[in-house]
Amino acid sequence: MCQGKETSLELRNLIVKLKGEKKSYSEIAKILKTPRSTVQTIYRNYVMRGNVLNKSQCGRPHKLSDRDARAIVRKVKKNPKICAPKLADQIATASGKKVKVILNTSQVTLHTLSFSSLQNSPTLRVGSSELGKTSALF
Repeated sequence: MCQGKETSLELRNLIVKLKGEKKSYSEIAKILKTPRSTVQTIYRNYVMRGNVLNKSQCGRPHKLSDRDARAIVRKVKKNPKICAPKLADQIATASGKKVKVILNTSQVTLHTLSFSSLQNSPTLRVGSSELGKTSALF
């Protein structure tokens, strides 16, 4: 989880170089004008991983982009009575991604076919009034 701005690769390499010259965390922090905790964290990650690069993204990437999700919201707002299978077809043709429609009594859940389970997958939920009819968004 990133809480602030990312430190540059040059700064990270410089921290490792200065630490290799037997400087303390406090001295390095004063020289580079960065927090001591940042210096500590960067050097600790260097020792544990062997490099100063960021870790790769953790977690499953989203199947629908933000743009696709906004397009779905626009379509439902434009036509709130659109049936779920028709909406799924429109999404599939527009984004080029296969979309599956799951009908529950309280909601219509759209998700892509490559999800392994519904519980762990990011979903877009659209309220339903009748089977296959959408009446309200969120």
